[in-house]
Amino acid sequence: MQDVSVFISYSWTNDELVDWVREELATRLSNDGIEVILDQWDLKEGQDVYLFMESMVNNSEINKVLVICDKGYKLKADSRQGGVGTETQIITPEIYKDAKQEKFIPVIFERDEQGNDFIPTFMSGRKYIDLSGDLFYENYEQLLRIIYERPLHRKPKKGNPPAHLFEDEQINHYKFSFILKQLLIDVSKGKSENAVSKAKQFKNEFIGTLREFSIVDIKHGQLYQEVNNKIDDMLILKNDYVEFIQLLSQYNLLNVEFLIEFFEEFHNTVMEIKAEISSYYDAQFDHFNFLIREIFLYTIASLIKTANYEILGELLHSRFFVFKDFVADGIEGTNFEVFNHYIPSQTDRNNNGLLKLNERLSKGFSKTEIANADVLLYYISALMKENSRLWFPFSYIYLKGKVTLLQKMESTRHFEKVKKIFDVSSKEEFLHKVKNFNNPMKEGYGGFNGSIPDITDNIKLEDICKYR
Repeated sequence: MQDVSVFISYSWTNDELVDWVREELATRLSNDGIEVILDQWDLKEGQDVYLFMESMVNNSEINKVLVICDKGYKLKADSRQGGVGTETQIITPEIYKDAKQEKFIPVIFERDEQGNDFIPTFMSGRKYIDLSGDLFYENYEQLLRIIYERPLHRKPKKGNPPAHLFEDEQINHYKFSFILKQLLIDVSKGKSENAVSKAKQFKNEFIGTLREFSIVDIKHGQLYQEVNNKIDDMLILKNDYVEFIQLLSQYNLLNVEFLIEFFEEFHNTVMEIKAEISSYYDAQFDHFNFLIREIFLYTIASLIKTANYEILGELLHSRFFVFKDFVADGIEGTNFEVFNHYIPSQTDRNNNGLLKLNERLSKGFSKTEIANADVLLYYISALMKENSRLWFPFSYIYLKGKVTLLQKMESTRHFEKVKKIFDVSSKEEFLHKVKNFNNPMKEGYGGFNGSIPDITDNIKLEDICKYR
């Protein structure tokens, strides 16, 4: 990866522009591996402003100079007023000395009411990058490619060379939030192919980030605390995933193959990490097990919330091909229960995992909705009777009243919509399954925590399909 640096030339027209230059543009470029020279960061008290400008423009180590074009910059540049005017006098001869004409790049911040840009006269006729308004999210990658001199249409190289991601941080929230913003723009404009590409990019970035959270060096007696710290650190990942899955659900862009692939890759990556560590404790991977269970649960809750019942049914009755015990044994097919882990570091200490699940509740979801999804997974798991390992609904104590999806089955229309979730084609087939349901984990946590309700506590058998 080449080291590149840019200097940003702009006018202090107003606070909005100054903040945009620093927070949106400079910070994002910095997070994408670019050394950004910005007066707000690099010009110190007592330094000569004009000497600073001149040194930046003339510095051969500065690869690009980004000229932020707004109304204020054009006015000052054209009339040679203030610092911008002085900077213009410095830049103008440098532009003509730039034989390749690639160092100075006009960047559009705003346009007038007629849609005209504010490129100053000394740069008129030069190709620009338009980052005004929502175009920022569409054209930012183009700017990155120009800075790194990695055009979109080029001879492909072996491997997976990142076009615009060159950071070393453990987890970069800008990376995920930027993909999500791009995805939102694509789906809102009906650009489904672009959206699918962004979804794959999100998945790859998410899975690729997991290795950064491996626990390798363990201090005596501190493993559980380290696991808790990692769970807290991964909250950003969890929140970005929930926003991602809600967005895809809302715009009907989810498909079951994508979801299966996502969770297979998550699980298998964790197993590969485990295989790479010669000596370990099972609890050393509890944070990964906590996260995969958590986001699987939110996936189910999101599918229920958006009434994506067909995809939900396909997902719950599909096979996941994963490493079960050891990578060396190869993959084998299993059901969704493989993501329901017993987590010693979270279960053995006053059920800390349940508390964390509650504390980490995502925006747009209630504890009851999460509990509804959790208990539903338990019912499906027990009804399938294909696996001795059942899905235990850790959050059942947050269940208020009845499981809504089951309660509504007194409506024939609703039953027809959700029957695929239970892998049945008729009311009679469903009744047969429910009559044989013996609620194997009814005791739940025991004690004062209450029991897990039977299916018939949510809907009486005689009331199923009773109404239209």
